[in-house]
Amino acid sequence: MVEIEPGASPTPSDRQLGFEPFFAATCQTVVGLVAAVTGDLRLAEDATQEAYLRALRRWGRVRQLDRPELWVARVASNLAIDRWRRHRRESGGATDRPIDPPDSVGKLWVEWGLAQLTPAERRVVLLKDLEGYPVKEIAGRLGRSPETVKSQLASGRRRLRQLLGDREEEGR
Repeated sequence: MVEIEPGASPTPSDRQLGFEPFFAATCQTVVGLVAAVTGDLRLAEDATQEAYLRALRRWGRVRQLDRPELWVARVASNLAIDRWRRHRRESGGATDRPIDPPDSVGKLWVEWGLAQLTPAERRVVLLKDLEGYPVKEIAGRLGRSPETVKSQLASGRRRLRQLLGDREEEGR
């Protein structure tokens, strides 16, 4: 196997390095996850194929994630749900597929995303967005300046958007 030097700009063949084994090891699991969300195996297979293509295009960044298969599954789920919604609009609302993924799937993505943040980012995001504390109170509780809390909050939210499938990032 060829090693890529840190900081070297990848060539097309370097970019694909490691993608094929990743695809082979994770594809069936991702199809199963997406099929569980959508209730439609064919739709899950199509959306998964598109998601892996997007992963390949961004492989230099995607492969650095702790769980790149979850990124692919998230993209595939979003694609499948969007296709279902488009079909629903075009058919006047008549369809037998589920409207949204179960809450448990959404919670799994959020937990995974929060686990990817630094402890400081995770703490301020949870205190602000989940608990609803004002920035000044968070700063006082943590012994930090309000500016530091705002910076960590912005950084944590930005990383969550990137990790949890920001619609623009997924190429929508």
